[in-house]
Amino acid sequence: MSKPALRFLALGFLISAIVLSGYRSFIYESQSTTKDSVAIETTKPNEEEELLYKEKYEKLLAETEVAELTKENAASSAAVESEEKPVEKPVEKPAKPVVTKATIVVNDGDPGSIAVEQVKNQGIIKDSTEFENFLEQNDYISFIRPGSYELTSEMNYEQIANVLMGR
Repeated sequence: MSKPALRFLALGFLISAIVLSGYRSFIYESQSTTKDSVAIETTKPNEEEELLYKEKYEKLLAETEVAELTKENAASSAAVESEEKPVEKPVEKPAKPVVTKATIVVNDGDPGSIAVEQVKNQGIIKDSTEFENFLEQNDYISFIRPGSYELTSEMNYEQIANVLMGR
């Protein structure tokens, strides 16, 4: 840019700054004072509404607290009942232990972990990681053969491993 162009640009900035400051000091101030008087008038109804909303909030809060207490009471009574029921159930269960029988299918190329998961999913064992650790400690995991195997929940880990290895 040339020197005269920069001078006119600076002059334009100066004039616009003067116009904006004059507008703000004379016109803008008069509008803000009228807004303050309107704001004062509107606060009175807001105080009444605020009290109304506070009352509604307190009622709602009380209702939710009552609802929570009833839920807690129901949960605690259910817990007490559930504590009483297990005492009665063990007396009845030893008479007939439930034996789960399942057929496990190990496909060609399946890793041993798939067979372990199938055994757990069928309800033969309770903890798949414990059984998998047993197989790894005894180096049985690599000897699991493809095929269809019949297992029961009465079997221990050694018996299950022997069946899965085809022995």
